[in-house]
Amino acid sequence: MRLNVDLAVVGSGFGGSLLSMIARRLGYSVALLERGRHPRFAIGESSTPLANLLLEEMARDYNLPGVGAFSKWGTWQETHPGVGCGLKRGFSFFHHHAGQPWQRWADHRSELLVAASSHDAVADTHWYRPDFDRALMEQARSMGVEYLEEVILTEARVGADGV
Repeated sequence: MRLNVDLAVVGSGFGGSLLSMIARRLGYSVALLERGRHPRFAIGESSTPLANLLLEEMARDYNLPGVGAFSKWGTWQETHPGVGCGLKRGFSFFHHHAGQPWQRWADHRSELLVAASSHDAVADTHWYRPDFDRALMEQARSMGVEYLEEVILTEARVGADGV
């Protein structure tokens, strides 16, 4: 198969789908190539306050209102109730040294608890990646991104006129 597009994005997870949508908004022709088939298994992710702000900023800067709604529990539930997610109240980081078992210290120096909003409308979310990735891929397709699944990329050639 031969594609004639300005940009080919390999992988239709949330990063690849977001990149594809932004490139379309910038006027590029885009192909989004996926090895699997949606919905597909992916290890879950969750948002953080900073990630939510960045998602809102990208949605605003590139006119992606369907994406911006994913930045908070409240707007997610209002606009995308069929896309699975969980309400998040916080998360923790634990520091350990390689080759040694983790050790709890009385002063908690190896632990960091990050609290999330207790207000549902602006709370962070746990993403159910099979649903979330598919929803973003479908938004990319609706914007004119050419989506191809079950692609086995065997070769890419770099020439004077592109890849």
